[in-house]
Amino acid sequence: MVYVLIIILAGSGASVGSVEFNTKDACQAAAKAIADSSRPFAGASALTVCVAKG
Repeated sequence: MVYVLIIILAGSGASVGSVEFNTKDACQAAAKAIADSSRPFAGASALTVCVAKG
């Protein structure tokens, strides 16, 4: 199964990107790394979600 990490900017509702992973663990690790980075984009925080594709 393929998992897709979707990155959304809080407040804008705009999706800024997505990346596909072969495992759920890899997807969740990437989402955690983004959450732990604490780097707001133009004052907005990045929200992430991993979803199964297919």
